[in-house]
Amino acid sequence: MTSIPFSRPIDIDGITISDADQAASYLLDHWPADSGERYDFAKRVCLEVIEGKRDPEDARAAFLLAAREAGVILPD
Repeated sequence: MTSIPFSRPIDIDGITISDADQAASYLLDHWPADSGERYDFAKRVCLEVIEGKRDPEDARAAFLLAAREAGVILPD
């Protein structure tokens, strides 16, 4: 299955996240925390998007909420 890109990519720490696959990878490999309600939710939503069960924009929104929860600074 081909990943459907987000409507707008997310730039974080010099990395561009363009789809749910990249968001899930970033959450698992680079996230500053390994727990948190929104972190867990974002991982679950990314998996559901990858499985074709949800819209890619759901993963984008969940990733941004997790970033806020973790105090990750995102550029304007």
